Amino acid sequence: MHIKIGEIETLCTEDWNVIPDDRQTRIETIGGVVIQDFGRVEAGDAYSCKVTLSADNANILSGYCRDRTPITIRDVSGLELTNMRVVVKKYGYVERYEKDYYWAELEFWENSTVDNMHY
Repeated sequence: MHIKIGEIETLCTEDWNVIPDDRQTRIETIGGVVIQDFGRVEAGDAYSCKVTLSADNANILSGYCRDRTPITIRDVSGLELTNMRVVVKKYGYVERYEKDYYWAELEFWENSTVDNMHY
């Protein structure tokens, strides 16, 4: 499975998951502020996956994360998520191809409260 993240396309994508925003059990710190909320907010759902990328695309992805760039994500089914932020949770080298390819565990979440799902 390949997905598009902004202007890059992954070589391989595994474990594409939706993490429902169940704020009844969710307390987070965002930007130094503790957030606690009650009730499910569909716009707060997050998405996660593990991807394999070329070194050049890994650098672009790193920039998206570092600069908090709003991006569009498109999966193989055609689902398009717009205005999303990407967070790199973990990353490393692909064994035997350390100079050319990276793997990364990613999380995506909506950059604002606007409805962002399009088919």
